[in-house]
Amino acid sequence: WTVLYDSQINMRPSDFLLPPLLLLLAPCAVAESDLSTPKGLHAEAITLAKSGQLKDSLQFFRAASRADPTNHEYLNNLGVTEMRVGNFRKAAYRFFAAIQLSNNRYSTAWDNLSDLREFLDDDSGEYEKYYKEWLGLSDGNEPIEGLPDVEYGQRHITRDLPVVDYDTFFDPGNETAQSYLLGSKPYLLKNAMSHWNTSLFSRESLAARFPDSRVDYYPHNMREETVRPFFASLEEAFANFDNPTGTYSTVDASDRSAYVQWNVRSSEWLALKDSLGMDLPPQFRTDDSWLEECFESRGRVDDFLIRTHWRMLLAGQENAGMFNHKDTLRSASFQAQVGGRKRWHLCSDEMSPYLYKAGDINTFSPDYDTYPLALELDCYDVVVEEGDMLFYPQDYWHQTRNLDPFTVAVSGTLVTEANRESISAEFGKECVRGKKGARIFPYEEGLCDGLEVCMERWKVKSWGEDVSQGLLEVMEER
Repeated sequence: WTVLYDSQINMRPSDFLLPPLLLLLAPCAVAESDLSTPKGLHAEAITLAKSGQLKDSLQFFRAASRADPTNHEYLNNLGVTEMRVGNFRKAAYRFFAAIQLSNNRYSTAWDNLSDLREFLDDDSGEYEKYYKEWLGLSDGNEPIEGLPDVEYGQRHITRDLPVVDYDTFFDPGNETAQSYLLGSKPYLLKNAMSHWNTSLFSRESLAARFPDSRVDYYPHNMREETVRPFFASLEEAFANFDNPTGTYSTVDASDRSAYVQWNVRSSEWLALKDSLGMDLPPQFRTDDSWLEECFESRGRVDDFLIRTHWRMLLAGQENAGMFNHKDTLRSASFQAQVGGRKRWHLCSDEMSPYLYKAGDINTFSPDYDTYPLALELDCYDVVVEEGDMLFYPQDYWHQTRNLDPFTVAVSGTLVTEANRESISAEFGKECVRGKKGARIFPYEEGLCDGLEVCMERWKVKSWGEDVSQGLLEVMEER
């Protein structure tokens, strides 16, 4: 295999049939590596590649591309390295992105793409398949002149999500609005956050107020079902958004599409309400009335919140998001979009036969050749704007994608009149003494004793009256 580096350090896989590794490098191209800069990371990657350590060099090529996402040469060189270790799909993605970044003027990437095509199976349409996949990975990816015309995006039925204005909930005579209150139908809620000071939920404000809060950090996005988090403080994770440092040997963190999932403890949730003005509608805070009554201590409440991901703050960069899935607890959920915009695809449980397994389908641009049943889908597709809230009931499939450089949302799990039996059944499966494994959490006597209290309370809870009383209280405050 031969790889050429020109004077701009642009790599070319010119002959994959030759077994020796030959690297021709411009004499002044690689200086002593400073791993705190994109140029230094790239130099280290080339040094490793030159010594034949291709897999080790990948993490540095990826880190350089993430540190300087506008550099098409870094993306090209990453693509060549991916190609040489056999990651043809990712190599194609890099070359497409390099061409797009250069406004179609980067000939080296075009040449590499041509070389790559020789190693793909034309009979199965691999080249076009990778191109369609890349186009569907981001709302910002556009067709490239000179590449084949391919059909991508959604061909199944998508509908607008029903919109409800918050003020209509205060009119008991508005039957349409009242039908949404008890949580059996999905909807987009408008004007429920007009009194929030959303500036307090900026990245800087949150990092200053909760610097040491522990979060699940995904520098590699949550686009795939198999991803696992790194653990960091909120301050550390947010600092890496704009100034990414470090390399990752086990994951591909080459894009600036990091995602933070903060499982919020009870004291932190209270601080979000009291200090930052998070004032949720009554139907989204029904758990306030039973959480501390069910569990014997604040520590046990926190144990429940963390293990079930009950309350979260979700923040991410553009194109970050979560793969298509249903919630394991069979719970309902709301999400308050405090900053930026987020795209959602929502499907009812009736669509399950057409959605295969969690993470199989990118619902924003399905591969209908591989997953033909997806053509039968009839779902919702909606952009949630800053200041909007979204609610979905139990068993709804959902996939998300951030559309702005920084987005932040507050999310909560809900027990409703419509789902109390199903969520109780899921907790019952976890609270079996001596069970093997942990689907949601391992058996713990104190936690399960508290859940028994919760489940009995849910049986007799007057859901409609509680929400109506909450609305009356809001009206009095107004």
